[in-house]
Amino acid sequence: MRKTKINRRTVLRGLGGAVVALPLLDCMLNEHGTAFAQSTSALPKRYAIVFAGQALGGDDYAHDQQKVNGTNLTQAGHYIVPPQSGAGYDITTPLRPLAKLQNDFTLVSGMRIPYSLTSADPADVPPGGAFRDFHGGGASPLLSGMRSVTSNFTARGITSDQVIANLNQGQTALPSIVLRAQPSFYLSGYSFAGRHRMSFAGDNDPIEAQDSPATAYQSIFGNFMPSDAAARAAFDFNQRARRSVLDLITSKRKRVLDSVGAADRARLQRHFDEIRDLETRISQMPMSGGACARPADPGVDPGIGGDNAGSGSDVIATSTGYSGEHERARVMADLIHMAFVCDLTRAATLQITTFQSHMNVFPLASYLDSPVALSREIRADLHEVGHNGDAEFRGQLPVSLMLQWHLSHYAYLIDKLKSTSEGAGTLLDSSALVFMPEAGHGRHLNSPSDTAPRTHSVEDMVLLVAGSAGGLKPGKHVATSGAHPAQCLLSAMQGAGFAGDTLGEVTGSLPELFG
Repeated sequence: MRKTKINRRTVLRGLGGAVVALPLLDCMLNEHGTAFAQSTSALPKRYAIVFAGQALGGDDYAHDQQKVNGTNLTQAGHYIVPPQSGAGYDITTPLRPLAKLQNDFTLVSGMRIPYSLTSADPADVPPGGAFRDFHGGGASPLLSGMRSVTSNFTARGITSDQVIANLNQGQTALPSIVLRAQPSFYLSGYSFAGRHRMSFAGDNDPIEAQDSPATAYQSIFGNFMPSDAAARAAFDFNQRARRSVLDLITSKRKRVLDSVGAADRARLQRHFDEIRDLETRISQMPMSGGACARPADPGVDPGIGGDNAGSGSDVIATSTGYSGEHERARVMADLIHMAFVCDLTRAATLQITTFQSHMNVFPLASYLDSPVALSREIRADLHEVGHNGDAEFRGQLPVSLMLQWHLSHYAYLIDKLKSTSEGAGTLLDSSALVFMPEAGHGRHLNSPSDTAPRTHSVEDMVLLVAGSAGGLKPGKHVATSGAHPAQCLLSAMQGAGFAGDTLGEVTGSLPELFG
């Protein structure tokens, strides 16, 4: 039974400027739970992209071919694309984290970015096409639907997340949140050089991602984000010394809990518990905003990992090239979830690994769910997994296991949204969440005459779309015949409220995602 009507923009303000936004409660909605009580506005729609800096298969290996512990194996079921279309398809190795969520997302396969087979001249790149120099040559059309004319890692137009941010301009405290779990490039002598950017307000106009969960938390929930590295480091130190934000709003928190009905009280308490849990997890993470912080135990290096000594199993170290990306990605998924719960923003990106990522994958073994018994971990960085960097473990399976790891974070976010009630449904019902790998598996973009399967390919690409926003109908495999990835993005954007039918130079959505 509802006791008090509360405005949906209510926040709790406490000592020291502490502010906590509230989740959507029954007492903010109409009787049907489909719109806000104080207006005729429908529930907000959310849009997010989770990005993986890898391809779908390995160089020179077919989809059912791999070498495991030095033995060549032919075994199907590891490539991400199942043989069946429609509902009830087989769960492949990369999709195993999503097995219990199969009805909550759609897998879209068979997509490609067009390019010239006969010319590497920038003038011959087709609309929405790729410049023939991977990796950078595929970035702009993938992110923005605009053709690339150089190998630079940039977008030549606005990206889909920023289209949604503009659509909701002025309706939320933050237009969008842009996060990245990989804080360093890990390749000696090289820098990110744009590989760490995937959100653009316009032509070559990047929105820089936040790679510190602690600083991201404060920027999203504390309305503050220092710009220079020294200020960010000092800010992080001060924040760790502060009391919990929940302790600063104790009286107001109790007053609200006492004024709402039982269902809303339980929802609020869960919301506060999640904030407390997130604060605890962030406070335990040994990192700072922009500098490598060290843990209390001097024997462990908890900060940003150093550059890899090499890329293959014969030279790569097991203690470099990794900065706790698994834990970082988890916390950042929590931040996106909470930002959506509080309606602080309706657009988000999470770049788990960057374009051409050289993150060391050796530390990830404990997070993998493999149907094949392995005698040891993969010894290579993520980029070289696709290029067969581990002499004894290469081909389709290791690539698919790395894709599985990325998808585990996507599954985590989907599950969080699905477990959060909103109105007559869940937060996932009003969301469109895209999972975007960097590349496909097919003809080499740089040298199309090379027809052996390559990781440097914009053919046979795959995207996943989760949620039911705007009439999206998840739960199936949609096999296209060369659709552009931007057409899949357009479908998700339309689910999130976009009324247009064009992204960059690409027009037309995929009606199969709605039926």
